Amino acid sequence: MERKYRLLIIDDEQAILDTYSSYFLKRGFVVDTCDNGEEGLKRLLEIDYDVALVDLRMPNSKLDGLEVIHQAVEQDTNADIIVLTAHGDKQDAVKALNYGADAWFDKSGSDIGEIFTRVKELAEGMPLEKLRAILAALPEDD
Repeated sequence: MERKYRLLIIDDEQAILDTYSSYFLKRGFVVDTCDNGEEGLKRLLEIDYDVALVDLRMPNSKLDGLEVIHQAVEQDTNADIIVLTAHGDKQDAVKALNYGADAWFDKSGSDIGEIFTRVKELAEGMPLEKLRAILAALPEDD
């Protein structure tokens, strides 16, 4: 039985939550959604997600996406984090990457298929072939 990957989507736009949730559910992911930063951070700290998609701008939330990412990384959550930005948030996306996010996508300019590919890569971790090559290159114990 193939492992189902866990995805958390944190965004204040219901249309984004619905679209992305439906897309990933149809592709075998277990998906949770949050419409604010506080709830998103709480879930990241309590549940072992493989990947989180985090919107940077959430005006009706006490915690914006940057703060969610910063606190999640500081508290060593296991989730890889992908930033979702709206047009014009590229400087904040760079800040998020500096905090420890793994990738960023512009909501308006990115294809959901591209996002899916990156989410799946992060969820799967290192491919087995690459891991075997690394292990083969290590010196043997005496």
